[in-house]
Amino acid sequence: MIGLLPPALAIIALGCLVAAAIADVRAYEIPDGLSIALLATALCYGVLTPGFGWLSHGAAVLLMFGVGLLLFARGWMGGGDVKLLIAIAGWTGLSGLVGQLSGVALAGGALALVLIIARRALAGRAPDTLPRLFQPDAPLPYAVAIAAGTGWWASTAWPVG
Repeated sequence: MIGLLPPALAIIALGCLVAAAIADVRAYEIPDGLSIALLATALCYGVLTPGFGWLSHGAAVLLMFGVGLLLFARGWMGGGDVKLLIAIAGWTGLSGLVGQLSGVALAGGALALVLIIARRALAGRAPDTLPRLFQPDAPLPYAVAIAAGTGWWASTAWPVG
């Protein structure tokens, strides 16, 4: 029975990422509870997994906190996105962080390109008639990229197969 818990925790974490992406598209806000749940599932996974690299995973969280603080202070990333990345670092550890962030960066570029094209295609319409996502001044709902990039990375790294 305990053997089923680690994959279940990973599936719950992926569900939190999907929920964060949906919330970000709908309201440009990521509920803190989702980031807390992500980190909590990583901690529970660590407790249930023999040989879990606590030092590596803790260091990844601290590193993401420092990088995220800089990104937020410069206005390059929203606080919800930073909290989400910090929580995910609890799952990646240092060894997975580069791969996961690379996936996020690629997904972010693709998302930006799609929204640029869509917003230009809809440019002739009155902005107040468009959903917020397609308005010219709307921010990028980066939790979508975080979920997509992390999902790509997790497809080979997480115990859900």
